[in-house]
Amino acid sequence: MKDFLQLAIPGLMIGGLYSLVAAAIVLVYKSTRVVSLAHGQLLAFGGLFFWIGLVVLHLPLPISILMALVCSTVMGWLVERITLRPLIGQPLISAFLMTFAIFMALDGVFQLILKGESKTYATLLSIGEFELVGVPIRFVQLISFGVVLFVFLLLALFFRFTRTGLGMRATAEDHQLSQSTGINVRTIFSLIWIISAIVASVAGMGTAYVMDIHFPLPYIGIKGLIVALFGGLDSLPGALLAGLILGILENLIAGYLDPLVGGGLKDVAAYALLLIVLLVKPYGLFGLKRIERV
Repeated sequence: MKDFLQLAIPGLMIGGLYSLVAAAIVLVYKSTRVVSLAHGQLLAFGGLFFWIGLVVLHLPLPISILMALVCSTVMGWLVERITLRPLIGQPLISAFLMTFAIFMALDGVFQLILKGESKTYATLLSIGEFELVGVPIRFVQLISFGVVLFVFLLLALFFRFTRTGLGMRATAEDHQLSQSTGINVRTIFSLIWIISAIVASVAGMGTAYVMDIHFPLPYIGIKGLIVALFGGLDSLPGALLAGLILGILENLIAGYLDPLVGGGLKDVAAYALLLIVLLVKPYGLFGLKRIERV
């Protein structure tokens, strides 16, 4: 039982970060019906901006976090304004392919900045650890998990009780009908990309602490997309639950099955899980089944 907990509890912490990336993707889909591949880069640059503030500029921790969030806000706004706004009214596949193009273009910039090196700030944030049922847990991991839950709570309250959040939900259902009621759809699109960029940046700071800043970091966005599909592309609770499940499952497979086959199963666990879930529930665990009348 102790071995199980030693794998499951750290997996829960990592799964929370997966959930946060998925939440950023869900936010964009809920308001624009665009499935975004670009958020892997927004995640990676969020971690990079934080590293620059903390390690390169030697700024205090709160200022480094604020700088990373501000830079990510500007980045999210520019992505929407320059590349996606001209595609409003065009087929959704065009916007989807544009997010892929954004991913590849920013990936080149990301690799150019890193120059093949790996950046880390984990040692600067080492504040000890404690034991939970015999499992050592770092305080930073616990704080990161608490931030994940807090962000999800804020997003749930935002969409349910604020005028802007309700406008975003209305925009997701029908752009033209929303415009006819006085909602500025273009403003909604900008806001949702800014909010989702901030969420992805928070996930990037936490993920970069765990796996450092190096070339595979942007591809955590693919895990986020898998989690979003698993939980349901229009469900924030689904993103949270699916991310936690995937984090635990990956660690359990790495601990129990990888040693038996020589490794590699952990890397395909997410894709195998997605395949099984979509065969049974094509709309994800909590996704809404849409029926269109012809």
